[in-house]
Amino acid sequence: NPDRPVSPGHLAYIIYTSGSTGKPKGVALSHRGLANLAQAQIQSFGLRSESRVLQFASFSFDAATSEIVMALCAGARLDLPNAEQRLPGLSLWRHLNEAAITHLTLPPTALAALPQIAAPALEGLIVAGEPCPPALASFWSTSRRFFNAYGPTETTVCATIAECAHASIEEATALPIGRPIANTQLYVLDRHHQPTPIGIPGELHIGGVGL
Repeated sequence: NPDRPVSPGHLAYIIYTSGSTGKPKGVALSHRGLANLAQAQIQSFGLRSESRVLQFASFSFDAATSEIVMALCAGARLDLPNAEQRLPGLSLWRHLNEAAITHLTLPPTALAALPQIAAPALEGLIVAGEPCPPALASFWSTSRRFFNAYGPTETTVCATIAECAHASIEEATALPIGRPIANTQLYVLDRHHQPTPIGIPGELHIGGVGL
């Protein structure tokens, strides 16, 4: 075995933000946050050694890190489709069925491109990266567990997860972002950094090992 001792605080990877401020900045994420993310997602999504996780996201996007670590840390199969198989639409839907994918993470725009036909093997579907229309979630949550995940780059991919049951989102106007994952804290604060009362708008502040 190579002699490369790694501690939880060591750097795991650096990823650049989208540059919404006009100046993209590199965010340094640790092994501690990555390990915490993997375990939180394995438990939330119900992954096991028999699971088959599709690696859909581009390697330049932090969602790819999420797909890879949760699959490998669960001892599950990580399915690596080619460029044609990854195309949203009939090509991706066909691959999901041929490879018997059980867990899939997609942005809602890619999910909306899939034909609305049953995918029997699919047990868990996660949407992330952008708001998901409730009507879209309502269809895809009818025969499987459906999750809405949220998190900025600085929080090691994912900070919150909401499991959305079909019955609870049929009449919803927006999907909830859910509760913080393990070892993560969320606060809604006003401009003085004081907690806001329930129902009062504020700024979302995130803390925890993934930061």
